[in-house]
Amino acid sequence: MGYPYQSAKGSASDVNAMGGPISLDDDLTAVEANARVGAGKAISFWMKMETLGYVGVEKGSVYGAAVAIPQIARSVGYSTTFNALMLRSYVFLLLNYLLQGFILSTIGEEGHLMNPFKGKVHLCNFGANTVECPGSPDCTGPANSTYSLPRLYDFTTWSNRAFFTESLKALFPDMAADISKEADPGEYGLENYYCRVACCLVFLMGCCDDLQATWSLAMLIWHAPTKAERWISYQAPDELPDGEEHGISPEHVKALRNETELDLVKFHTAGMPLCWKLANVVVVLIPKFFIWCSLVSAGFHYLMETAGICDLIVNSMALAFILEIDEMIFSRLATTATKYMMENIEDMPLFSTDEEETETDEMVLHRFNAAEFGPGMRRKMISLVFPRRLLTILILFAVFYFKYYVSHCTEEEDGSWVSKPMYWPELTSYNPIHYLVPGFVHESSHLVWAPPDAHD
Repeated sequence: MGYPYQSAKGSASDVNAMGGPISLDDDLTAVEANARVGAGKAISFWMKMETLGYVGVEKGSVYGAAVAIPQIARSVGYSTTFNALMLRSYVFLLLNYLLQGFILSTIGEEGHLMNPFKGKVHLCNFGANTVECPGSPDCTGPANSTYSLPRLYDFTTWSNRAFFTESLKALFPDMAADISKEADPGEYGLENYYCRVACCLVFLMGCCDDLQATWSLAMLIWHAPTKAERWISYQAPDELPDGEEHGISPEHVKALRNETELDLVKFHTAGMPLCWKLANVVVVLIPKFFIWCSLVSAGFHYLMETAGICDLIVNSMALAFILEIDEMIFSRLATTATKYMMENIEDMPLFSTDEEETETDEMVLHRFNAAEFGPGMRRKMISLVFPRRLLTILILFAVFYFKYYVSHCTEEEDGSWVSKPMYWPELTSYNPIHYLVPGFVHESSHLVWAPPDAHD
């Protein structure tokens, strides 16, 4: 979206909502003109904040501390105290990687190792149209029988019922037909297809703040000057005008401003040498983005394999806690000094407000009228109404949704989406990397389940 206030300069050709010329006095009282001046000033700032914004570090996270604290230490010549705080920030960053990586690998272990051994097929669209069965796609379950609401179960219930039925048949083979009729195990399938879609979307929305923080870090590394600037400074108290003449000391100035010496120590995002930029890309940015991708992929897969309505709703919010581990570590383990620096560090703006600071009220009013009531106002309104962040979320949703079906499902001739044949995995020893990156898990020749026509 373009910035609508950057090129709008007031002129005598400004038009009102009806298309006619407008001047400072056209149908505007002093109060109305004052309101428009205030709106023009505010909108100009807001649009720059929205479209250009700020870049900085996460203030309550070990990721932000691992970027900012080393730069503050560099700014003061790597003193003993700041060196200790820098090393401590890296220790917490490593701890975060270990915890997040381990939990993500166990989720992958459940999906790619334990589920095949349990005989749990990929859910795909099994049971998605139960209320319309028979006669619709997705009406045949993993046990090759037709769905109905009284026969629809989650995997644990269905597998227990199937085990009980098959055990009875093994004990009493002559009564197999009666057992199948009286001890029907039912079918495993989705309770509500649209609930699964909505919960996957909610889960993705819950993960987007972390993606935005990753993007902000990338923009900081890109836009920050590639030179050794200071991230900490001391601002001596400025005396009031004629302070010496009236005998007002710096201590009195601090008292008037209700400041202490600590308040005069400023922390701000600034430039960093190229070596530090490369180090932050390798040590912070790439691992952070990899963990985000791994979590969204694993979480999306987990939700797509969840059949129950309540389980979907609860898990859609619970899975995002993994992305909060970095904030938990920082909150519980960071020192008071580190927390203070991170809370007070200033972000770097990517825009300038010099033009707005020097504009007269008449210029602001002309600009506001031209931008808000002039030609192109409908196009500007549409660009503001349409939520770009929502579009980003929908695109990511489509990518991961499509990835699940391509990786684990196949389409039948009647339009049903069923699980691909399932095999036991070859690898049974624990290796975190194998479950963080599913491509490392190879299938054996031991078939667990296949669609009925695949057995032929």
